[in-house]
Order: sequence, then structure tokens, then C-alpha cells
Amino acid sequence: MPIVILAVDTSGMCGTLALQRDGILIAERELEQSRRRHAQTLIREVQELLQSNQLTPRDVGIIAVSHGPGSFTGLRVGIVFAKTFAYVTGCSVVAVDTLQAVAAAVTDETFSEINQLQVVSDAQREQLFVSRFQREPDDWWQSIGPIDIVDCDAWCSEAALKASKNFAVAGTGLTKVADDLQPSVQRLPEEMWIPRAAQVARIGERLAAHGQFADPFELEPFYLRKSSAEEKREAAMGEDQGAKAKGRNV
Repeated sequence: MPIVILAVDTSGMCGTLALQRDGILIAERELEQSRRRHAQTLIREVQELLQSNQLTPRDVGIIAVSHGPGSFTGLRVGIVFAKTFAYVTGCSVVAVDTLQAVAAAVTDETFSEINQLQVVSDAQREQLFVSRFQREPDDWWQSIGPIDIVDCDAWCSEAALKASKNFAVAGTGLTKVADDLQPSVQRLPEEMWIPRAAQVARIGERLAAHGQFADPFELEPFYLRKSSAEEKREAAMGEDQGAKAKGRNV
């Protein structure tokens, strides 16, 4: 029996949902802004998507969720929803790299000459998250090494050195370096910079086929670094502890 995959991406400004059955995308829709931010309203959006395609939550065999890097609030909403949905329905969970979901939109059909791709997103503080990919013979984008945090100017220099018809860049982080990136660097169309649930479903199906499921009780957003609020709080706590220690030594 064909497995139905429900895919969820709430990693950025444009959250999306998708349904896939037996490798075929059957529906995709964008989330309203409010529904990307609140898990309870996301539930209603999923219910509407399933009902409009004559499906029930119990028909879903796998939920694939984009787990980062991305928006702190958005990722938490998506992960909490996926864990809750899996607990209630008993379906399996697959966690999908958000930047790989961007890469997955680049197919041999659309960009056959490109075989190297870098996807970037905003890491704040004049830095970017950078993920590097190599196209495999089966039109699959294989990640090369871990996601790095790179200074914007250093990454622009790296991209300029790699500029060719076989190399391209994508991702929402490009808006941050738009004026500094050399014209020789091939940029994918802006509509391809954003991860989509359709690609999350595609990657999720492949991961599931290889038995790469996530434990819904242990699954957490992949942030790479703490939020600025968390770092400020930790810094303030450190200063407070330092002041107390100094007072004890007086």
C-alpha cells in the first residue's frame, strides 16, 4: 500500500505543507503567517489539507519536518507539531535538513549544468550558515561536510573563486550579501531560495527508504547556535556570578 507523507516546513517566513503519496506530490499549500507561529492553528491547517484530499490523520504513514537551521520560533512550532502528530497517530517521523530542502529543488531537468551548489541562510552578526552540496549521478544533492558559520565577506570571496557555469548559490542568506557578491557568481532564481514542503517530502521519502527515522521523543530543532536572547541571558548570568564571586573574595 502506498505510504502517504505529510511534510511540514516552518523554518522561515513562508511556511508550507505538502502531501505526497508513492513518490508523487498530491498537494502543497502555503501557511498563513499566524499559522506558522502557533502549533494549535497549524493543526487546523493540516486538518483542512487532509480533508480536501479525502485523507485522515491515520492515513499518514510518515511526517517529514524541516528541522533547521532556520527561525527559532518557526522551527519550534514545526517540531512540536510533528512530535505531537506522530504520538497521536503512530506514524513515523523523519527530520529533514532545511538547507538540503533548498538544494533539492535544483533538478537535472531545470539546471542540468550545475553540479556544485552552496545554500546560505542568515546566521546574524554579519555571518552566514553555509551548506555545500555535490550533485550525485541519480540527481541527488549530497551534503559535503558540516554546515559552517562563515563571515559574509569571507564567503563572498570563496564564492567568487568558485564561479563557473557548474557552480551556483541559493538561499535566503543571499539577500544579506546582495551588494557584495560578484556578478560572476551564478545565483538561482529568488523563488528557489526558500525551502518548500514539497522538497521536504521528497527528501523525507528517501531518508525513510534508508531507515533514517527520528526518535519523536528526542527530536529537537537544529539551531547550530543559540539565539541572541539566550546568549544575552547567559552573559548576564555570567556577569552576575562573577560579581558574586568577586564579592566573596573581598
